[in-house]
Formats: sequence, C-alpha cells, structure tokens
Amino acid sequence: MREWLEAERGAKYVGVAGLAEAAAHILAESGAARQGRGTVTELPDERTVRYYLAEGLVPPAEEKQGTASVFGYRHLLQLLVVKKLQAEGLPIRAIRELVTGKTERQLEKLLGAEQGQSTAQGEALSYLESLLRRAPSAPLPSAPPPAAQAPPSGSLRSLAASPRETWARVELEPGLELHVSDGYRAPESEGALRRLSQLIMNVLRARGANSPGRGRK
Repeated sequence: MREWLEAERGAKYVGVAGLAEAAAHILAESGAARQGRGTVTELPDERTVRYYLAEGLVPPAEEKQGTASVFGYRHLLQLLVVKKLQAEGLPIRAIRELVTGKTERQLEKLLGAEQGQSTAQGEALSYLESLLRRAPSAPLPSAPPPAAQAPPSGSLRSLAASPRETWARVELEPGLELHVSDGYRAPESEGALRRLSQLIMNVLRARGANSPGRGRK
C-alpha cells in the first residue's frame, strides 16, 4: 500500500468520479479490495463516494474547478480507510467515529502504511472493546433470548437458559445487543477482553457472510 500512496501524495482529483477512480486503482493494484460482506462493494465508484460524502465518511471538497469539486490526498486516504474498515466488519457509525478529524499521518497508520497491515484489524477490535467497556454493569433483567436466535452450533454453545437463569439485554449500539446471564462474569484482563472481542467479531463476520444482499454500497 505504501508505494501506491507515495505516488499519489500531493495529487488532486477533479470531481467525485476522479476520486473514486484513484481509490479503486490503488485497492485493485494493492490487493486490499476484498470485502467479506456481499452488501459492500470492493471497489468504490462515483455513486459509492457520493454516499460516503452524504454519510460524513469522507469530508466535502474544499476547492472548486469551475463547477467541479477538487479533492486531495487526505480525501483519498479517508476513502481508502473507509473501505479497509468495512472489510474488517465495522458498521458505518463506527467508521465515522474512527476517521473523522484524523490527520493524513493518522489515516496512513490506519491503512497500515507505516505499522503493518494488521492496523485496521486492531482498530476494529479496539472499537468493539470500547463498546463492551461502556456497557452497563448491571442492566435490567429481561426474558431469555429465544433459542432460534442463538449462534450456530460448533465453537459456540447454545444460549438457551435454564429455568433458574435470568438474562439481561444490553444494547452496544443500534442493531447490536448482548444477552447476558446473571451468572456471567465479565473478563478483567486485557487479554481476555481482546479474546471476547475477537469472538464477537467472528460471529458478526459469519452472520454478514451468510446474510442475503440488500443492495451494495
């Protein structure tokens, strides 16, 4: 990734289509375009970039050439980071929090241009860990989750509750809930928290890979 970025440093891209074309070329040439979800496009096009602009994932252009917007190197970096974090399974809300206000150097680090290709994966896990830390320690109990909503059998056991168990539902963010038994004790060490976060990430990826497509962004 680093060599492609060096070639683009200081470049200008006229129009949304020009920015999308530059990002798509780098992603295709560097092999960093693989997405794990069928609802996410691997290579951005003009429509994709307009969607990202509307969602605040990419900042608006600060220059104009006639009626066309002129984007710069930082816009390119932010677009590439968005695609990389999407590949790591992060939702739009999380990606917006991670990329907003970042400097060029910080965006390059997120891309792994300085610290290795696992940087974005670490950001995804760090975000999930922050959600787990913010979850209430004593949520109100609710009915146990239906057995049909339990994760698939295999490495994860069924979440069906025994008659003496009570459960609580904790919303980490819109669309993502934890169902916690009253007998569960949260991990205290950083290593255990990281393993729990990785397990949840694996489940989210598996669900995303098995979900039917609902349009590509």
